[in-house]
Amino acid sequence: MKQILLDNAGAFLATLASGFGGWFFGRKRANVDVEGVQIENFDKGLLYYQKLVDDLGVRLEKAISALQKSEIEKQEVIKKFTEATETIHELERKVENLTEELKKYKQLSGKSQ
Repeated sequence: MKQILLDNAGAFLATLASGFGGWFFGRKRANVDVEGVQIENFDKGLLYYQKLVDDLGVRLEKAISALQKSEIEKQEVIKKFTEATETIHELERKVENLTEELKKYKQLSGKSQ
């Protein structure tokens, strides 16, 4: 029985040594694999957020363009409103002048009768 144990002790020790070696070096390999997966996930997340930022940039450019366009339209409306106001004031002055002239004509016609 001792002879069987002694004969198989070398094989048993070799099995233990190879198991320990496999576990020791396999652990490093597993850690490297985990880090690789983490890096891949980080890259995917980075690409996702980059697309979001790019999309937001495009939307911002469109919004700025629309705002500039509306500002130009607002300035045109203000200009037209100012011109219309000036025209109204000019017409009011003409009406006042014509009213004064009409009063003068009425006074003249009233004196001659």
